[in-house]
Amino acid sequence: MIQNSTTHYYLSIQRRIAADLLLYRYFCISLLRHAFSTHDQTAIPLLKLMIALRNGRKPLPGLLLTLLLLSACNVAEQPTELPPDPEVVTPRSAEGFLELAELSDQPQADEYRVTAAELLLQEQRLDRAREVLAEIRQGRDLNTQMQVRLALVRAELALDSGNPQLALGTLDSELTSGLSRQPPAIRLQFNELRAQALMATGRFGESVLTLAEFDGNRQREQIRHTHDLIWQALQQLTDPELTTLADQAGTYQLRGWVELARAMRSREYSIPSQLAALERWQSVWNRHEAADLLPVALQQLAAAWERRPRHIALLLPLQDQIGRAVQEGFLSAYYQALETDGEVPEISVFNTSGSSGIQGLYRAAVESGADLVIGPLNKDLVRQLDDQPALPVPALALNYTDYPTRNIESLFQFGLAPEDEIRRAAAQAWQAGLRNAAMIAPDSTDYERLKQAFDDTWRNLGGHVVSTVNYSDGGDYGDTVKRLLAINASEARAARIQALLPRDEIQFVPIRRSDIDFIFLMANARQGRQIKPTLAFYFAENIPVYALPSIYDGSNNQLANQDLNGIIFTDAPWLLEQSPLKESIAGSLRPAQGALQRLRALGVDSFRLYARLGQLADGEVVNLRGATGVLSMNGSGVIQRIPQTAVFVDGKAILLDQGQGQDPN
Repeated sequence: MIQNSTTHYYLSIQRRIAADLLLYRYFCISLLRHAFSTHDQTAIPLLKLMIALRNGRKPLPGLLLTLLLLSACNVAEQPTELPPDPEVVTPRSAEGFLELAELSDQPQADEYRVTAAELLLQEQRLDRAREVLAEIRQGRDLNTQMQVRLALVRAELALDSGNPQLALGTLDSELTSGLSRQPPAIRLQFNELRAQALMATGRFGESVLTLAEFDGNRQREQIRHTHDLIWQALQQLTDPELTTLADQAGTYQLRGWVELARAMRSREYSIPSQLAALERWQSVWNRHEAADLLPVALQQLAAAWERRPRHIALLLPLQDQIGRAVQEGFLSAYYQALETDGEVPEISVFNTSGSSGIQGLYRAAVESGADLVIGPLNKDLVRQLDDQPALPVPALALNYTDYPTRNIESLFQFGLAPEDEIRRAAAQAWQAGLRNAAMIAPDSTDYERLKQAFDDTWRNLGGHVVSTVNYSDGGDYGDTVKRLLAINASEARAARIQALLPRDEIQFVPIRRSDIDFIFLMANARQGRQIKPTLAFYFAENIPVYALPSIYDGSNNQLANQDLNGIIFTDAPWLLEQSPLKESIAGSLRPAQGALQRLRALGVDSFRLYARLGQLADGEVVNLRGATGVLSMNGSGVIQRIPQTAVFVDGKAILLDQGQGQDPN
């Protein structure tokens, strides 16, 4: 005899529920919720029994035996009361809603699945959430709000998978056609997801528009989060893009955001000047919602200035030309800050020339009272610095270890890594619709790493490297180009034909391979002036050529550079345009070309970063426009650069991306 009260209650109505669908569904749901709330072990076997009875099947003997064994463990003293109304009790977990989905007809079942997927997202069980959503076919039978919620979950999962285009497509689909009738919380979630997807695709202006024009009610924390997203997007706009956004600004709120971005950008490397500009903006735009609730990055600006290093130790090889060039740029930026801010850190300079070890130099820097070390410049010394078990004083190394740092909290790395230029050139070529690359590089082990870096970068984008050739300096560039374009194979075919048909009147025109979309060139200016005309001679004058900064020596020799016409290259803003600092020091420093100018730019940026390292590491500052490019920090403390892009036209280097990476100082 089954004595458990729950068992007795449900078995007594099994015949009624077998004939009454509504009653059957009611008791199934009630039983399931009863199991969630009381942990009654007999509930699930009973549920299976009821489903079998409803479907006209004979219950399995094992199921009946399980019921009897479980019921024998729980003897009830009084009959169980009627389970609560299904509309009142709801599951507390994703699994609970999925159980309800199995018991329910459409569209109720899919509504439970959407809710379960939302809970799984909150728990960061993303793969399980994707599995649940895969069971929902179209979602068109859902009510309007459930359709929007389904689109939001799908978009968030797409963003997590690194597919912002899919997220945008989902958010702009028919599922969200009823968005305007939804509560403010849902509309705000939609706007923020769409803004994040737009940012992930580089459409920062549209992202700002999406966020700034939301007019629903929000709690203070929601407003703060929105302001942080707006500020993150604004920081990544180029100057022309910011101007375009200003032209589109039709509201007081949006115009205020644009003016705030302009005020902060014009004083990017002077925190005291930024603080003064911020105070003026709040006074002028006192009715703006950000005047009362600034983005967190701007709220922390004063604290960042208070935390700045007061004493810097500069470690450079001063007996070498490269070390002196970095020092020249560093001190130029130092004196500019002294003039604008009136307050600069104390500087102690340590010469690393001839040093084979870093331990003594670093110890001396710490003992001098420095609270930030900038340097060394030598790669081996940087590796030795990273090998230290701990760095009591943080350091900004001016080179890279080429492996993950061991002192991630205290060692920052910044330099003129060619990989930055390779990534930028590859991105530009990809955006131009080019897919098949050919590469020309020096025949030197020093370039093996760079050749591999380009190959990896291009293949990761989805492109193909269809031809690679090496050349010897001063050698026969004609033979190099013929091998690249397969002209030598064409000539060999012609020779075979002439051998078979020895006639003097046979006309032969070499044919180059046709599967090359662009050429990536590693060469200096002298080499490039010979290689580019050779490409034209062998019928490749219309193939785009992208190059590293070494193709430009920084000179304005328009006549000599005519042979470089058409070459697209990436380089530091310091070489491609004038800036107030560069103009002011032009007469006081020795003339320098190409590589030394880039090292000066490195010195300029290394000083300007000293007060911003903490903000970059904490994400309070997304990027800074520097003399070497747009600077940002990855999760390993490595400063990465986005250089500017230029092209040779009539012997002059002309910017292709005005405003991108422009140094305002």
